[in-house]
Amino acid sequence: MSEAFVLPRRRRRVRPYLDLTATIDTVFNLLIFFAVTTTLAGALTGLPMRLPSARTAQPVPERIVLTLLPGRPPQVNGQAVAVEQIGPSLVTLAGGDREAQVVVVSDEKVPYSQLVEALDQVRLAEFHRIALAAAPKRPAGQ
Repeated sequence: MSEAFVLPRRRRRVRPYLDLTATIDTVFNLLIFFAVTTTLAGALTGLPMRLPSARTAQPVPERIVLTLLPGRPPQVNGQAVAVEQIGPSLVTLAGGDREAQVVVVSDEKVPYSQLVEALDQVRLAEFHRIALAAAPKRPAGQ
């Protein structure tokens, strides 16, 4: 008779458990991968950049002026020079004074790579006082 009234044992309920550790690790690895690849892709292609122009820009007297215009060779104080000759031209105009200020005037349509190449030539010539100036705004049609 004692067996007839025995209650069945309660079964333990197993609560569902989802381990997200592996998923989170995978997501972070993908995030790092895409961050590194986009950084490298941006470094290889460069960033498109529009250089400024200003209506109030005026010529700067008594300084060495390096002018960059689209589709034209660089000009040092109005004289066209090859990119490789920018440094020697600056040294000649400055009379060997490496403390002379070089003002780089660039149009907004000049490719950024051309501007960087010209600045690199100025720095290779050991000029350290470099100023950037905006090209004066040209009237439409010019």
